[in-house]
Amino acid sequence: MLAAVAAPLAIGATAANAAPVRTASTTNYSTATYLQDALGLPASDTNPVIEPVTYDRFQWLLQQSGNYAFLIGDPAEDPSFTARAQDVETDAKAAGVKKVYWFDPNLSGDAQVGSITEPNLDIRNPDGITSIAAASQAIYGNAWLNLVGQYLGNGVTATPAQVGTESATVTARVGTGTVNDSGGTGIGTGASGALYDYTSGSTPANVSDSYFFVYNNANPTAKIISWIDLTRDAGSAQTDVTRAITAVGASNIAELDQFAWWKSEVNSKEVTQAANPYQGGNVPVLGDADNADGWRVNQITYPELVDLLKTDTSANAVILFGGTWCPNTRPVLPFVNKYAQENNVQVFNFDTVLDGGTVGGGTTSASNPFQSRNTAAYSTTANANPTFLYGDLVTQYLSNLQTQYDQTRSGQQVTYYPSGGTNGTLAVAKKLQVPYLIGYQGNPSGGVTRQWITRDPNTGAYVEYMSDWWYTNPQPNALGISPTSLPAAAPIWQTINAQLASFTWQTDPATVIPNSGIDSDDAQYLVPGDLANVRFVAPSSLTVSSSATGTVAIDPASLSNALGALGASAPANYTAARNALIAAEAGSDQTLINNLTTVVGAWGVAQSRKTRVSTAWGNATSPASVAGGAAAVHALDVFFGGLPGGVVSTQTVTADSTVAYGAAANVSVAIANDYGRTPTGTVSLVVQQGGATVWSGTTQVANNTASFSVAGLPAGSYSYTLSYPGDDQILAFTKTGSFTVAAPATEPGGPSITPPPGNTTPPPATKPPVVKKPAVK
Repeated sequence: MLAAVAAPLAIGATAANAAPVRTASTTNYSTATYLQDALGLPASDTNPVIEPVTYDRFQWLLQQSGNYAFLIGDPAEDPSFTARAQDVETDAKAAGVKKVYWFDPNLSGDAQVGSITEPNLDIRNPDGITSIAAASQAIYGNAWLNLVGQYLGNGVTATPAQVGTESATVTARVGTGTVNDSGGTGIGTGASGALYDYTSGSTPANVSDSYFFVYNNANPTAKIISWIDLTRDAGSAQTDVTRAITAVGASNIAELDQFAWWKSEVNSKEVTQAANPYQGGNVPVLGDADNADGWRVNQITYPELVDLLKTDTSANAVILFGGTWCPNTRPVLPFVNKYAQENNVQVFNFDTVLDGGTVGGGTTSASNPFQSRNTAAYSTTANANPTFLYGDLVTQYLSNLQTQYDQTRSGQQVTYYPSGGTNGTLAVAKKLQVPYLIGYQGNPSGGVTRQWITRDPNTGAYVEYMSDWWYTNPQPNALGISPTSLPAAAPIWQTINAQLASFTWQTDPATVIPNSGIDSDDAQYLVPGDLANVRFVAPSSLTVSSSATGTVAIDPASLSNALGALGASAPANYTAARNALIAAEAGSDQTLINNLTTVVGAWGVAQSRKTRVSTAWGNATSPASVAGGAAAVHALDVFFGGLPGGVVSTQTVTADSTVAYGAAANVSVAIANDYGRTPTGTVSLVVQQGGATVWSGTTQVANNTASFSVAGLPAGSYSYTLSYPGDDQILAFTKTGSFTVAAPATEPGGPSITPPPGNTTPPPATKPPVVKKPAVK
């Protein structure tokens, strides 16, 4: 069993062999499980048509071309919704619809966290969200009006700003002439016009009703092609769902899986936020190859997360916190998916920003009321944020998590009122940073069984992995170093790129970091046309900076000429050059001053460029670096490999290639792994000669080693196979090798030397020698 909190992942652990696909003992929880719990779907419906979507994904689906089927409603706010959703599932499945996407506008879902029922966060009725301040309610209302103004109805103008950034916002104005859906007619009720009509300037009376509808963004005036009010047409809902589907044809209703959304949003936001080639902006984060073995990272809503945490108490679940908006989450997604595939694991993703970073602005700011991992109050506004969602959940299910932030320090914690109260005792919870990956198994002492986190060896503090795409997937000339920091034409890039090609998580950064103690190689950091500003202020102030409008030429040729002119009096290093220039400024030798100014400018700029390169290489505990990115990716391999179930191991075989005649052939195998596992089974050894088995035996692994001693083999060549069948700790493996038993020794011109007694005649192949087993300790 894993400890309550796994030890921080060792950066310097021994590398495992290429991991084969294995099946970790993780959860069978799925969308079907949640829908059985939330909507009462039967257990026999293991592949439901209905699929819950987050706000971010719902908005994205509404922008895609084609016909899509949607369900809007909340079981807590509409007592009839559960039964009507069952009708939708039954009828849509019977008609052959592949997917009906369910968006719950109540972002809390009134989830039951332990004994607490979370307050509603229904964006359709922001005034009814009494657990947060009025200013925050208005922003929640904007999230709903954004959907109406751009896609679902009339009378709302929605204006997005800074789309794709971490500061994305939406403003909305009600009572305008915006028309999205003038031609729709409701099936069953016969109501005509827009599904959501705000043209009167007020909220429509049916805003809280539940709906099933078929939508096509390309239709100029009737994007909602057919719809049924499930709340008001409850008596014939199932029949009318069929009619709504028939209006388009089930075969014409499209499906877009989670990977399509992840790929689109991750790549577009990465380009928006880091478009430069030196930041890897020309290299997509996700490609179709990531989906070759099935995309393994599925985003879930808050009610789904709560249901998972309270349901999955028998097997570990893997949960990733983070969103597409986050520049630190995106760079590790391909690798989370890769190792999840290799270990046959499903990863559940929860974004603590409830709108996916599309409406509230400042995703990590305390002023964004959609960021649940926040502080209860912002500035002087009490109850500005719904941090009770995060605080209640962490306290109930994840109380033993470890974070980089210190729970006891102000500004490094989440503050919240338990159960969403607006007064009482303010509680605190540890504040995780994203991306944040855990293994979870519910138990009374806290459910976190494994964490993807490291510790600073100098301070002992936990360090969370927050890297960048150009560090987890570094490309030539693309280490996040801008051309103004190190020109692309600098000769040193050839060295850097060669080092990068062989760099792994095992590489010692000290072998690639530039030597700032010397200046003899500084010319490699300079290019033709390089200029600097060198400013001297008496008596001893001297500043150096690279500048496109600099007055001092510091290109390699100018540096060489200046050093040549200085001759034997040339300074040994940058510090000596600065001191020499400061001293020369007191004199009148302008030629000396000019030459020293060139050297100081060139070496000063080169040294600053060395510093930038050194920072880019970094170390294993600085995630925003090449070494840190490599360590983070390797730690993902270790994290997934350490989940319950057998793990991949390394095997070191020790055997003599030549065995003296009459001596025993000794073969041993040492088994190691990155994950702290101990093999508990037996290893078998089969010795063959000419394809025929001449000896076989088994021995128990002890102290991670299995040893064999095979005596009495005739002279000749042999092959052998070591096999481990696998157990719940170590995956099966096979190792092969060979050895030779030497011929009996002879003296020159004399008779053969008689072998030791008992070894004159080798035993028949059918009578195996005794296995020498290790002593039990």
